[in-house]
Amino acid sequence: MPLVQSVHLTGLTILLATVVAMNVRLAGLGLREFPPSALARQLRPWMAVAAAMSILSGLVIFVATPGKYLGSYAFRTKMAALALAILFHFLALRRSAASAGERPRSADVIVAGLSVTLWFSVGWAGRAIAFVP
Repeated sequence: MPLVQSVHLTGLTILLATVVAMNVRLAGLGLREFPPSALARQLRPWMAVAAAMSILSGLVIFVATPGKYLGSYAFRTKMAALALAILFHFLALRRSAASAGERPRSADVIVAGLSVTLWFSVGWAGRAIAFVP
């Protein structure tokens, strides 16, 4: 189980790194040498592999002790945050990245902030599983 948890955390770390990189660019806070749409294309394979690592290893962790997780408020919060983050990614972030120009619009900054908050909420809620019933 420690190996599976390590894979899960590695996937989450890579996923969060790609999310932060994309949102830093979208908000105009860095990586300005990359157009947002080009950066999104470059990060997409990393994001997909990291998401697959996290989801598949998370399923293995869950199947080992489903009762522990189903009864956990923190786990349910994590799953809700994950669903919201994925929906937001596909409905708002990708659209914003595709239409973003050189200078960020206020909507791009808001989208970037919400995206980072949602994805980090997944990690924070996951960490809380060990401490919150």
